[in-house]
Amino acid sequence: RYSINLSSQNRPNYDTTTIAPHQRATTMAIELPPPPPPPNGQVLALLAALSNPNPTDHSRHALALQARDDALSSSPEGYGDLCRNFCRVLGCPSPQNIPLSELESFHNSDREMFQRCCGWIPEVVAAGDGGAASPTDEDLAQRRRSGMVMWNTLRQMAGLLLKNALVTPPLPKNTPTDALGRPLPGHGGRMALPPDAAAEIKHGLLRCIADEETAVRSSASTAIARCCTAAVALGKSLGAFAVKQWGELLPFLLQCIVAGNEESATPAEDAAAMGALVTLRKLLEDIPNCLSRDAPASSFQDMVPALLRSLRCPSEGRRKEALACLNCFIEPMPGSLVAHMNDYLGGLSALAADPSPSVRRLVCQGIVAMLNSRTEYLQPHMVSIAEFMLRATADADSTVALEACEFWLTFASLDEDVMGNDMMEMVVSLFPRLLPQLLKGMVYPPDKIEELMEANALDENGGADRNQDMAPVFHKSRTKGHHDDDDDSSDNDDDEMDDDDNEWTLRKCSAASLDALSGLYGAQSILPPLLPALQEGLGHADQWVREASILALGAIADGCKEELGPHMAQLHPFLLSQLTAPESLPQLRCISAWTLGRFASWAVDQMHAEGGDTSLVGRVAEALVGRLLDRHKKVQVAVCSALGVFVESAADLMAPYLDPIYRTLMQALQMYRTRSIMVLFDTLGTMADYIGPAIGEGNLPGIYVPPLLKHWNEIAMENPFDRSLLPLMECLGSSTVVIGMNYQPWALETFEMAMSTIEACTLVFAHEEDALDADDEMADPMICAVDLIDGLVEGLGPNIAALVSGSSRFSQ
Repeated sequence: RYSINLSSQNRPNYDTTTIAPHQRATTMAIELPPPPPPPNGQVLALLAALSNPNPTDHSRHALALQARDDALSSSPEGYGDLCRNFCRVLGCPSPQNIPLSELESFHNSDREMFQRCCGWIPEVVAAGDGGAASPTDEDLAQRRRSGMVMWNTLRQMAGLLLKNALVTPPLPKNTPTDALGRPLPGHGGRMALPPDAAAEIKHGLLRCIADEETAVRSSASTAIARCCTAAVALGKSLGAFAVKQWGELLPFLLQCIVAGNEESATPAEDAAAMGALVTLRKLLEDIPNCLSRDAPASSFQDMVPALLRSLRCPSEGRRKEALACLNCFIEPMPGSLVAHMNDYLGGLSALAADPSPSVRRLVCQGIVAMLNSRTEYLQPHMVSIAEFMLRATADADSTVALEACEFWLTFASLDEDVMGNDMMEMVVSLFPRLLPQLLKGMVYPPDKIEELMEANALDENGGADRNQDMAPVFHKSRTKGHHDDDDDSSDNDDDEMDDDDNEWTLRKCSAASLDALSGLYGAQSILPPLLPALQEGLGHADQWVREASILALGAIADGCKEELGPHMAQLHPFLLSQLTAPESLPQLRCISAWTLGRFASWAVDQMHAEGGDTSLVGRVAEALVGRLLDRHKKVQVAVCSALGVFVESAADLMAPYLDPIYRTLMQALQMYRTRSIMVLFDTLGTMADYIGPAIGEGNLPGIYVPPLLKHWNEIAMENPFDRSLLPLMECLGSSTVVIGMNYQPWALETFEMAMSTIEACTLVFAHEEDALDADDEMADPMICAVDLIDGLVEGLGPNIAALVSGSSRFSQ
């Protein structure tokens, strides 16, 4: 068995707080806080156990977690001592800096991890098995490299544990708490660091942001930013880390940045400058106003010139972080940035052609932020800025192009008194180049096309629902039997042009920009430069190009609908053909359905126009209904949503087609899952709200009400709180109002199921330890059930009394 003798008699030079070889620090022009004492061996053993390199030894890891929690909650002194030691590990550049007495404690607690971290230290090697061959220099060098990798891993873990312990202070052990883990009244609050522990940790973290290891600097900067942010909310327990109480924080960051800006800066000063920039950027992202208000005024004002000088640094990382910091200053806009505004704009100009895409993206980000909140500073330079942003919109790097594309969306959202006629005319002069570029930006990139094709194949084979299909469901009140004329039915339109996820992409931004610009400028400025590229795209052999062109057509629908009228005689049949063609990609079918919904009002207008096509509403309804049973979930959602949008425009013109629509929707109910079912229920509610009493005539209710009640009963038997039941109850509530007395055959069953839902919710609330703290979503089923009963009362009128009396369960 491996053994080691670490007695002080054999190694007197190492039984001290530090070890000589690692006392050689690179000379820096930065005044670092004093070095902390070395960590103790017990903390090293705890970190080793928490790292748990053996995946089969879970019990050891669990015991280590319990030991950590017990130590943190034992007392303020115990809490402070463990946090201090975490910080000491984070700040310890090498295990050689630890006294041998503490290394011996580490060795005795975890020999395997000790050997992995410290097996290269000369004293440890010399104390090995005397019968073994001495390792070669190459072996020792390899041991040291792998040992330092493991040591730095422990340092990072220590930084993470320190940050978590500080931003979420523990409760004292055995503190009585409520169901949400909060201390009961009169039982004190969370732990607070003793002042001496807080002072040591703050000094230690400042030293760590100047560490040569990138990961250590990152851990320290995150801990500093999170502590300063948490101090705003936690107050007393973390008050020492408030910016106002940490007077040396910003001056130290400034000192590091200034030292790194010097031409004679050493590698150590470069590392310190990088750590300071990262820390400052995180602080500005989280608490910019607090930093500008509470930090020492002189340091805060001097920071902008230092950052501007960092923009000229040869290091890409430094340029990127400095620019990110300056961009964060735009919102609070300190006086120093105003005073150096020309230098800042000059810095953006100088970096516009930077070889780093990350830097170019931040240049665009800064310009967009200035346009959004400080437009007056850009107005004298708008011609050159707009030209640059146009080129950047076509950047080969999609992240740069996306950030640049935000410029056009932001511009179109400005108040008219801000943009002025000169800016309006300048931007419109770019349309012949800008609008085709926006159209190109709407085409899915190759990697996304590959991903979508794989998803199409899964859908084709009946693949399971993905996370993005499992959208959360929220209760939304519906005015029964009416629709609000002020309601913007297009609010949900964008759901059908998404990319299967919630990521904001160049495609989405390009479409939104084109939509906003068409609304701002109108058809006279938009159509002449756009139509040639649009017509080419609509006729393109590549379905993905056609899909993007149809998206563009839908995007300009609101702003150019009237002027597009002469073209719709050709465009509308084209959209119908793209929706119904068997060879169309699912994405092409989706976007065709969405765009048909955007032009729903035009189709309805044809019914009333002299010489118009009176069969158009029927043909659109037939095309949409024909795609309701598509196997692809995205097509199901898009078509069902488009049908709802079309119903809002057509209203009672849909009455002749209700029988096949309802029959197909009930077929879809049997095959739909997850999000598709939610949208189906919403569409049924929309039909009740906009078509009116026609949905209750003759045998129509018998087509759709019994399957809906059956579905409700099946789901409720498994889980009465299933979120998918919310839109189901909402659509039934809307239907009961307009069906009226014809709903009587199903009224009693509906009433009892709604009452059962209310009863189940009441029982849950009765067993909640603190009903006031219950999740608001828990009440949604009860609210929907009450709305449904309200619909029954409104629909059945005086007959509701007989209905209640006829209930065997709820008549009393």
